[in-house]
Formats: sequence, C-alpha cells, structure tokens
Amino acid sequence: MTTATSGVRHGGDSRDDAGQESSGSPAAALTRRRAVIGGVAGAAAVVAGLQGVLAQDSGTPAASTPAASPQASPSAPATPAPTPEPTATPPSVLTVVTDQRPGANGEPVAGGDLRMFVASAGLDEFSPVAFRQDPQVGASYLEPMLWAGNVSMEPQPWLVEQWRLSADALTLELDVRHGITWHDDMPFTAADVAFSLQVYQNDINSAVGRFFSNVDQIKLVNAKTVSVTFTRPDAAFVYNACTLPVFAAHQYGDYWNKQEDGNRTLSGFDVTKAKPVGTGPWAIDTISADAIAFKAFAAYWQDRPHADTLTLTAEDDADARLKAWQEGKVDVLPVSPAQAMSVYDWTGTLYVVESPVAMFAAFNFNNPANVTADMMKNPALRQALTLAVDRVAYRNAVFGGFLDDKATGTITQPWAHDASLTNPPFDLAKAKKTLADGGWSDTDGDGLLEDAHGNTLDLYCVVSSEDRPELIALLQGLNENFNQIGARLTVQVLDPADFLTRWVDNHQFDMVAFTLVQYPAFDEYDLYGSKWDVRTNSAGWNPGSYSNPKADAALDTWFAAKTEDQMKAALASLQQAVNDDLFGLWFGFPRDLVLVRPGVQGFQPNTMLSTWDTRLLWKTPDAATPPAGPTPVPTPSPTASPAASPGASPQASPPATPAT
Repeated sequence: MTTATSGVRHGGDSRDDAGQESSGSPAAALTRRRAVIGGVAGAAAVVAGLQGVLAQDSGTPAASTPAASPQASPSAPATPAPTPEPTATPPSVLTVVTDQRPGANGEPVAGGDLRMFVASAGLDEFSPVAFRQDPQVGASYLEPMLWAGNVSMEPQPWLVEQWRLSADALTLELDVRHGITWHDDMPFTAADVAFSLQVYQNDINSAVGRFFSNVDQIKLVNAKTVSVTFTRPDAAFVYNACTLPVFAAHQYGDYWNKQEDGNRTLSGFDVTKAKPVGTGPWAIDTISADAIAFKAFAAYWQDRPHADTLTLTAEDDADARLKAWQEGKVDVLPVSPAQAMSVYDWTGTLYVVESPVAMFAAFNFNNPANVTADMMKNPALRQALTLAVDRVAYRNAVFGGFLDDKATGTITQPWAHDASLTNPPFDLAKAKKTLADGGWSDTDGDGLLEDAHGNTLDLYCVVSSEDRPELIALLQGLNENFNQIGARLTVQVLDPADFLTRWVDNHQFDMVAFTLVQYPAFDEYDLYGSKWDVRTNSAGWNPGSYSNPKADAALDTWFAAKTEDQMKAALASLQQAVNDDLFGLWFGFPRDLVLVRPGVQGFQPNTMLSTWDTRLLWKTPDAATPPAGPTPVPTPSPTASPAASPGASPQASPPATPAT
C-alpha cells in the first residue's frame, strides 16, 4: 500500500439496527470497511491505455471527448466488431506464476535478511484492534486464533486447535494449543484468547466491534478453554472473529484495566517502554520512525523462519518502490497491474494471487434527478447495460489480464462464491434489442434513448477519487460502448467527503462504484438488504434503495444459519437473487500481484494477505544479483489488496501457513 485507504467498516452496528429510522444524516454515523487504494492521478495514466485498446479492439476510434463530460455526444449507433481475446501477458523474461500452491525449487537455505516495504501511515500505531498499521506488520509477529486457509479462507486450527459450536449455534468453545510461548518467554494460555476477544468487543477504537454484536458473554473456562455465548445464532463468528490475531494479556492487561469501563482502548499503549510481543515467527527487534526490524523467533512453535531477519521499511512512492526492487534493495514487492505490465522484460517472478476483492457499480432505484426516480427498476435497462460492458477489453487493458472478469457479485470467498453464475458476454446488438423490447427509443433524434415517462439514458456514475485507479479507469472506458446503445455515461470522480454526501444524503446518481475487500465470511448483508437502505437506516450501506424479497429471504436464512452448509445455501440463494434481479454492474474480481526477486524461493500465495507467509521464504546464493531490466517508467500506485479491511489501513487476520 502506498497511500492510506479511505474506506472503513462501520464499527459497532448490529443486525438489530435494521429498520430503525434515522432522524439525522447517516453520513456522520456511517463509515465503510471497503478498502480503496490509489487515486485519480494514477487512474489518468491507466485510462489513456484503456481508451487506446478499446479503440483497437472495437474497430472504432477512441472518443475525443472525455467520458466524464456531461456534454459528450453519443456516437452514431454502430455495432463494433467483437472484442478479441488478447493474450493476458506478452512474452517476457519475467516468470509469471498463477498456481495458488506453487512449489519451491530446491532445498531451503537458512540465513540471510528479508526486506520489504510498508506504508508509512500508522506505522507507529501498534494497537492490535484498531488495524491502522500496514497489515504486514501484524502478520509478522502476531497470529490468529484460527487460520483462514491460504486459498479457501475457511477456518483451520492454529493457536486454537479445536472448537465446538453447539447445535443451536448459541455457544462456542475454543480449546487453545499448549506448548506455545510469547516472544518474552511467557506461556500462551486461554486467558490470552479471552482477553483478546473482550478487547475486540469493547475497545472504543476497535475496527471489528461489528463481529461481536451478537456476543452475550466471553468466559475463561480454564487454562485451555474459552467459552463464547451468543444472543442469536452466529455461525460466521468462527470465520470472522476467530481469525483475528491474539495478543498478550500479560502485556496489555494492566493498561486496559486501569481505564474507565466503557471508555477503554489499547490505543496509546507506549511501545517504547515495552516492545509488543506475539507468538508469530518474527519477534520485534527494533522500532524506528521509518522501519520495524524483526528477528527470527527461535522458539517458534512451528519451523522457524529460514531467514534470520525481516526488515519492513516505510516507503509510499510507487516508483521508488519499484526501482528499489530492481536494484535489489527489497526482495518481495506487491505491485499494481500497470507496474506489472511495465516489467515483463525484467528477470524475477510475478505471482498472481487470488484475493477477496470485488469491483462493482450499484444501481440507484430511487434517483430524484430522473423524471421517475425508479427508472432503474426497468429490468431491460439493467440487462442492456451489463451486456454493453466489454469486460475482456478492460481486463486486458487495465488489469493486464489479471482479473476474473466472469465473476459476478461481491461474495469473493472461495468456499462461498457461486462460480456457476457468470457475467454475460459483450453483445451490443443484444443490448440494443433488449432496450427496444423494453420500451426505449430515440424519440427526439439526439442519439439518446427515452422511455415512455420521458426518462433519458443520460447516466451518471459516482466514484471516490481515493478508490483504485483501475476501477476509475474501467468506468471511464464504458462510455464509448454505452454510446453505441443510445446511452451516455458521465463518471464523476469525487473527493471522499463529496462522494459520501452524494450517495448517503443527496442520492442524485444512477450508479455508485466501489471496491470491496472481504473477510473470510460474508458480512455485507447491509449492502443488499432492504432494511439497510441508507435513506432510512443510518447503519446501512444499501445505496440505491435495492429491494428484492428473494434477497431479503436469503439474508434471513443467513442470519439463522447454524452450519457452514446452511451458510453456503443461504449465500447461493442470495447470489442468484441479486443476479436475477440485477443489483449492479459486476466488474469482476481483480488479482493481487507480487514481484519476487530472482533467487528468492518459497513464496506461497495467501488470499487474505498476499505476502503473509514470509517465514517460508529463503534465498539462494545468487539472490544478491540485481534483476536485469530498464529504468522503470513511472506508474500508478500499487493496488495489491490487503486482507479484509477493518480499519483505515487495510488489514485482516495475521499469518500462518496451511495451504487450503
């Protein structure tokens, strides 16, 4: 990450908020977990390439008028040739690895130093529940109760070796693993798990208090077992809350207990007097203003790291990061698609990592700026718009091929995603026929279609300037094809405050675009449920008054689920419902991209945080040789997505290594 993210999750709301009327503006109370990285400056560079490729692929010239201009005239209706399927990556010296369980070449070599960059924002904020640090820091020295599988994101034993959820899903028992020590040689016990859960629930700066809205009591049963009781079934708690990191009760307990009940926080804990300890593979050695140095923890309960040290240095400039990797100053580097496309003639390895990230633009079914506010309820209009999205074009032009453009919806978790539902192929002829059959025609000859009520297909999409440049770029490339079906799309890139006001208070837009980073379990009920319309519920996220009885019924089933199979069935119904009665334009699931230097072996992709498993990395004797390559061209900021993002700096549960 090179810039702080703007999207955060609302912290303490619960399902009980559904249906409550808000007497004031929701904007003040509402924050979002959505993780966004980069900005419009980076998007501008990507957009130019997108427009050129669209022109080449479609057989029509790139629009000379920017897509964001409301005065842009639609092109003459003409169906372009079908978009070819270009090779995802050009021939290269760079080795591209898409296997999510790659093997290493040769036997591990012990010793050496690993070096990586982290974001400078929040580097000194070590509160383990506020999640304001770059996630690589916590992933190095802390560990979760349960490990979210590297590929599946399903919970697996880790610091907690067994768990039991009662048949009614109202009681959860967690048994901790014995024989583990903290970095200060104190024993790890169930008291640490109980303390961590209680702080996550009650810290006023907790970024994940939402996960504890159904918790009635957290109880230390004995030195091995913790019991959690719920006010209602909460099968997702094991996935989301129990994959959070555990921190030491003996380190933070006194600081916590001295504070007033109801106003407690671990923020402000003085790490200069006591370095934070964890149970992870790396122990903190030194902390400075711009770097954190770790040393391998010799008493780690699994195999200790192959390298001796790990240094995380703050660097926010994307070009400086890439140049440092080229010069051999860092070993592992998350990069943006634009950066990846610029280094194909370098030596090294590019790992393509599946990530829990979805991009979409939600339709607004209640836009007061239209002749009839509910214009978007017309199913023919929504279906035509999705048919007019050339996903193959932006997949290759903007993402370098590193995007699952067929994926629908926002449920990215591999264990829950329904891969049988796919986006329709790009088909302008079918889109035009769909609109005509739905009652849309150009009654005044201006090239824009109208319906019987006088609504005109002069559409506006809003997006935050702090969202990912790839999302902004693909949005700004849609207008040319929309022109071909008699529509015009104006993309308004707004600063975060104006963006929030527009979709939460003003509601004058036809679509609102987001990048969403997910947790191990679905948590976006407030996006789809009619009870969470932002117009009536200050804790909601539903931006466009989407109301679908089948989606609401699926959410009710989700809330009542007591097993993984029941959760899967509920989410399958939800995905079908929001695809049949289309919620928005689905833009697919982008991949994370990680450059690894020649001679560095052992990299294992991790869906939650692509660079999590640094303890597995090792260096061959030739690793010190800088990779060959030209001077890098300036590129947009890296956008490798962190794990699910509870706070202002994306973060999720910390490290570990099961490969499922």
